[in-house]
Amino acid sequence: MKKKKTNIKIKRSKVNLYSKKKSKQKQVLTIVITVVAACALGVLGFGLGKPLMEYFQNRQNPSDSSDSAWTPPSDTEISSENESMVSSEESSKVEVPVDVPSDMYFLPDDAALSTASLNSALAAAKSSGRRVVAVTLKNETGNFLYKSAIESIQNNGIIIGTLTAEQIADAVTKAGFTPAAKISTLKDRLCGYRDITDGGYRIAGSGYTWNDDREEKGGKPWLSPFKNETLQFMGEITDELSKAGFKHIVTVNTMYPKLHKEDLTIYLKDLPLSDEKARLDALWNVIDSAKAGAEKNQSYLWIELSGENIIADSRLSTDAELCTNTEKLSEMRLIVDYTPSAAPANAYKNAKEFALKLKSVLKETEFYVVIKGGYSGAALSDVQKALSEEKIEVFGQ
Repeated sequence: MKKKKTNIKIKRSKVNLYSKKKSKQKQVLTIVITVVAACALGVLGFGLGKPLMEYFQNRQNPSDSSDSAWTPPSDTEISSENESMVSSEESSKVEVPVDVPSDMYFLPDDAALSTASLNSALAAAKSSGRRVVAVTLKNETGNFLYKSAIESIQNNGIIIGTLTAEQIADAVTKAGFTPAAKISTLKDRLCGYRDITDGGYRIAGSGYTWNDDREEKGGKPWLSPFKNETLQFMGEITDELSKAGFKHIVTVNTMYPKLHKEDLTIYLKDLPLSDEKARLDALWNVIDSAKAGAEKNQSYLWIELSGENIIADSRLSTDAELCTNTEKLSEMRLIVDYTPSAAPANAYKNAKEFALKLKSVLKETEFYVVIKGGYSGAALSDVQKALSEEKIEVFGQ
C-alpha cells in the first residue's frame, strides 16, 4: 500500500543554539516532561490509530467486513415484487368455476319439449338425491329441443322445442338442481345439408350429400368431423348453452358412421378415412371445439360413451374410437353407459367383469357409469354393489 504523504510543519525555535548551557536541574526536568509527553502521545496514537487504519482498510476491502452493507433492490427484484402484487390482485378477481359433482341425473329424452313435460320430469328427479340434472337439448336426429338462436338452423323445422335455453336452465335451477345439457354431435340427420350448416359428408367429385345407406333403406346424412363448418357449429352450440346457464354439457355420438368398401374407395375417397391418426385427430377436433365453446362461459364438457364399445376388441366407427388417444382422453371426464344383458342371476358376476375391463382401458381417466335398463330390484342392486366394490360411482337415470 502506498503511504500517504504527510506535510510536516517546521516550527522555528527562538532558542539560540550558541547560548550558554542549561543548568543540570533544568535538563532533568526537560527529560521528564519529554518522557511523559511521549507516553501520552503513544497511548493516544494507539487509541485513534487502530480505528483509523481499520476504516481505511475497510474502504479498500469492503468484502472483509462482517456486516453486509445495505444495497438498493435490483430491477429484477422490483419487477418480481410488482408481478406478485399484480398476480395477487388478478387472482382475487378470477371467478372460480362450479365444482364438478360426482352425481348426475338424466331426464327423459323429450323432457325439454314443453313446460309441462319439463316440470313433470324435474318433480320425478327430486327423489333421486342428485345435485345435477341433465336435459337432452339436441338429439341424434338433429332436432333442437329448445329455441336456439343459431342463424343456420332457423326456419327449417330443425327447432322443435318451445322454451329457450335460458328458460330451461332457470327451471332446473329453481327446482334445486345444477343444470346440464346433453347434445348429439356428429350423428345428426338434419343439419349437414348444404343450405343449413354445410357440415355434412359430400360425395367425391359431385358435391351431393352422402347418406349412410340407400334412401329406400333409410339412409341418412351425418355431420363430418373433417369440415370446418361442423367444428364451428359445435362451438356455437356449446357457447349458446353455457351462456344460458348450463354448467355442464354432455356430448354423445362423436363418431363415424359405418362405412362400406365403396365409401372408402369411391364415394368418400377424398377423405383420409383409412388413416387411423387422421380419423382420430378429426374426432378430437370436434371435442376440442365443443369444449372451447363451453369454457367460454366456465362450463364443463363431458363425453358419454358406450361401455360395450369401450371394452370391445374393435372400436372402429363407434363412439369409443376416441379412446385410442389415451392422452387426450385422460384430460376429459367420461360418462359410461352400461346396459346389462345377461340373466339376472349373473348380474353381479357380469358387472364385476365389466368394471375390471373398463378400468383396464380407461386407466387414470375420470369416469362414472350410468346403468341403462336391463335390471331392477335385487339384480340392479347386485350391479351397483359390483361397481361400488371397484370404486366406480354410478349416475342416476
